[in-house]
Amino acid sequence: MNENLYGLFDDVLISNFSIKDDGEKRIIELGDDGEYGKLETYSLFPGIILSFINMNVDNIDNVFVETKINPRLLEINHCSNGRYSYAVDDDKIMYFGKGDLCVSIYDLTKTTSDFPLGYYEGLEIFIDVDEANEHLKDYIPDFDLVEFYEKLEDSKGYVLIRANEKIDHVIGELYNVDERIKRPYYKLKCIELLLFFSIVKFTASENIQLSKRQTEIVENVKNDLIGDLESKITIDQLADRYGISKTTLKNCFKEVYGKPIFKWRKEYRLDYSLSLIESGDYNISQVSEMVGYSSPSKFSQAFKDYFGYLPSEVKK
Repeated sequence: MNENLYGLFDDVLISNFSIKDDGEKRIIELGDDGEYGKLETYSLFPGIILSFINMNVDNIDNVFVETKINPRLLEINHCSNGRYSYAVDDDKIMYFGKGDLCVSIYDLTKTTSDFPLGYYEGLEIFIDVDEANEHLKDYIPDFDLVEFYEKLEDSKGYVLIRANEKIDHVIGELYNVDERIKRPYYKLKCIELLLFFSIVKFTASENIQLSKRQTEIVENVKNDLIGDLESKITIDQLADRYGISKTTLKNCFKEVYGKPIFKWRKEYRLDYSLSLIESGDYNISQVSEMVGYSSPSKFSQAFKDYFGYLPSEVKK
């Protein structure tokens, strides 16, 4: 079922990929030997596929090609880990992260998209609107999927709902399901999710949207922060360098990467320090200096607070 939807992967993927049948699911590995991640997919109804996503990619252009496709497709995205971005008009980019839920028109989200953190986990439901509509009426007769699509199209092309208890109730249970009931349970939750969206009002978005210039500034700031981990740099210096206010810089950076600037930098430094220690090429004193700590003792304490164990306990 849904060979037409699976066939679309040939149109949108530029990386090598392989599809393996595994009982009721299909595993799509992206890149050579799954180097970019995988999609665990389930065909739920005619015109509807559920996909669990696990991506590890620094440049989304290595995997996907931005192309227009013929079917009218809806995508329902839920992020369980990482961050995802997409364009919402010619000069605005939207970001969503852990716990957020979005339904959007495919041609909108594929104009510009990215995984700012280099990884992403979540689920996505692909819906061929015209094929799925009549089949869904057997389960939810008062819900017209075509009408929903057109209403979304006439609005701004997407609805983004930030993490909350309702979303967690509808979506959260999908990630841990007994193997014996997965497919029928996924079908039930898909219907529940569509019912949820059938009552969503298309109001003006209160979500932060960044201009392309702002996203470029944030990317440059990130490169400054990681280019020399030993340096001390202030928000004042960064704001002056790129001609942006401190408040705007802090808000934009958090929107892209999900964390305040220096919390993000601290965690990056510690993550990087772990990889240095694991390499076995440097001692702890050298690593602490390389990632900007004034003493090995301060580094060791920060490392333990973050990872839960000391640098000396890392297995090389």
